[in-house]
Amino acid sequence: MKARLMMKRVSAAVAAAAMVCSTVSLDAFAYSGSYDNSFTFTNSGISASNAAGSGYKINGTALTINEAGTYVVSGQCVEGSITVKKGTTGVVLILDELTLTCSSTAPVSVNKGAEAEIVINGKNTLTDSENPANENSSDTTVADAFEGAGIKVKSGSSLTLTGTGTLTVNGSNCKNGIKGAATSTVTVGESANDSFTLNVNAVNNALAADGELIINGGNVNVTSSDDGIKASPDDEDTESKGTVTINGGKISVTASDDAVHAEEVNVFGGNLTINAGNDGLKAENALTVGKADGSGPEIDVKKAYEGFEGATITLRGGKGSILSSDDGMNAANSELKNFTYELNISGGEWYVNADGDGVDSNGNMSISGGYTEIFGAANNGNGALDIGDFGNSLTYTGGTIVAVGMNGMAVTPTSGNYIAFGTSGMGGGFGRPGSQSGQSSSSYSISKGASIAIKDSSGNTLYEATAVKSANHVVFASESLKSDVTYTLYVNNQSVATATLTAGSGQQQGGGQPGGQGQWQPGQGQWNPGQGQQPWQPGQQDNPPDQPTEPEEPETDPTANYPKVTKIEYSEKYHQFRLTWDAVYGAEKYGVAVYLAGKWKVVDQNITTTTFTSPKLAAGQTYKMVVCAKINGSWDISKINSRAFTVTVK
Repeated sequence: MKARLMMKRVSAAVAAAAMVCSTVSLDAFAYSGSYDNSFTFTNSGISASNAAGSGYKINGTALTINEAGTYVVSGQCVEGSITVKKGTTGVVLILDELTLTCSSTAPVSVNKGAEAEIVINGKNTLTDSENPANENSSDTTVADAFEGAGIKVKSGSSLTLTGTGTLTVNGSNCKNGIKGAATSTVTVGESANDSFTLNVNAVNNALAADGELIINGGNVNVTSSDDGIKASPDDEDTESKGTVTINGGKISVTASDDAVHAEEVNVFGGNLTINAGNDGLKAENALTVGKADGSGPEIDVKKAYEGFEGATITLRGGKGSILSSDDGMNAANSELKNFTYELNISGGEWYVNADGDGVDSNGNMSISGGYTEIFGAANNGNGALDIGDFGNSLTYTGGTIVAVGMNGMAVTPTSGNYIAFGTSGMGGGFGRPGSQSGQSSSSYSISKGASIAIKDSSGNTLYEATAVKSANHVVFASESLKSDVTYTLYVNNQSVATATLTAGSGQQQGGGQPGGQGQWQPGQGQWNPGQGQQPWQPGQQDNPPDQPTEPEEPETDPTANYPKVTKIEYSEKYHQFRLTWDAVYGAEKYGVAVYLAGKWKVVDQNITTTTFTSPKLAAGQTYKMVVCAKINGSWDISKINSRAFTVTVK
């Protein structure tokens, strides 16, 4: 609100100035409005059109504005600067064909507690050519003068950029492009209709404010060797909000690190194109995309490590496309302790192509609206959908979600109706979908470039796409699904699996039945339930078909309140293994977890015996695992890494 009030007040200064008949000649300037004074920079000095006017001070090629008013600034200077004096408000700087470079300080500075508006007219360039070493110079005068930005907005001050021209701000020789210090506010554009162009280049952060950074409009092009758009205060700064809010504008960000990074990120409108070396949109706390009414931005993440990341992610509207080398969306922050992570999708149209988890929450996930299409990684260490361990849930109540990935870490809704084609492998979680009884194995595969379609029993197409990578597991949820209909998955126009509506219950009951395959087929590398011999199951008295081998016992602390694994048996025929452990006094349930892709993934949390049998897996794979006990309502995960053990599938 402070920024909006400031914007209105400063803009009112422009209107007031326009009502005053200027006594200064306008012949030398492209700007045709009224103003209080005008200044022309040259390499040798600064000339004022109204030398007798007040509100300014000239010292060589340094201009200081110390009173409210409207000032036109033009010309060229290789060592020039403009400063709005500390505490001065109501200042409007009209940059009119101005080119300034400065090696001793920032070309433009808005000092502490000051308020200024820059109106962009014509073509303008501001370049900070300071030496980065000056920041830590033994010469205190040099160090104190260092600003490290093309435009510096100091503590408690505010700056608004608007107009119709072009402004290029270069911090590429030094540090930052436009930098707002603690509790500052930088506002780019007054509305979505603003037509100016702002180009910001930097070796550090391009467009940043520790307090608030607001983008309302304009054409904004950001290039940075670090973060592109940022609002992340220092650790010792407890007053700055660290908020980035994007309401409009056409924004392009190319950044070697995060494209947008803040404590809190709100993207309510605009058109964003992102190429990031690290994350696309990153919030240390809350990331919100779209408005409550379902409207929102258009976001195209062309390159990123992770597309969207925040401790909580809320998608309410808009549309977006994400191409990521790791997770497409990830609700996480390893720096936070005892935090409840959430990923909630209630609206918008989202397409994710990820080489990690497609949509991942380290806590709960809910989908209540919108359209979300996900392609997860083509490996069993990631899933198209993923949720946190230890009691987390994936709740589906509305909208449409399509998740195409591999079955190794496949997750299905824990509540809500869906269909699934394929069986989860070592996925699941404590309170997540598992891989035990009632699930059917997948005998189909999807190759990159293959056509995919889901049709109902009447031949109506519910979903169709071209696979962007290999997969063997598909989850589909839509409000149009019916309980009395059989649905078929087609790959390259061939029926490969069928499924009926399933209610989420922590198990993939009723998941995809492989079309036309009822028993284990030699050479397929997978077991398919049907009329043939069932694989080795927990609780059977007989040994598995092949004689098991006994590996060394895992080393555990026998005095601890966690299970000690006493036996690992193998079935070479079915490529399964069975774990047996000692009972723990007071244990309500047991859980088994596997370490994949750098984190523990829970396989099953509802074990009431002291054995666990794996699903059918690929021979030769080695897994790092652990068994935990639930005692007095809590899971004992102490020393989880030191008591882990490995099994190799035979």
